[in-house]
Amino acid sequence: EDSKMDNETIEAIRQLLKPIQNQLEDLTIKVDTMRLEMKTSERSIRKDIHFLNDGMDTLVEVLEAKGILPKVE
Repeated sequence: EDSKMDNETIEAIRQLLKPIQNQLEDLTIKVDTMRLEMKTSERSIRKDIHFLNDGMDTLVEVLEAKGILPKVE
């Protein structure tokens, strides 16, 4: 009788924990997705910064060549 009660109690607890376990799995997936999105964004931002730096270097060279901007030694 005691073991039957114990099994019922364990099963009831399992049923109560199941939705919590599902929520934790969903949160884990969301966190992983956010991490991936962050890495993708960081990569994109780095590329943009690199592109802007290249553009700025070119602009400075052109302005120096035209004598508009004094050359920095």
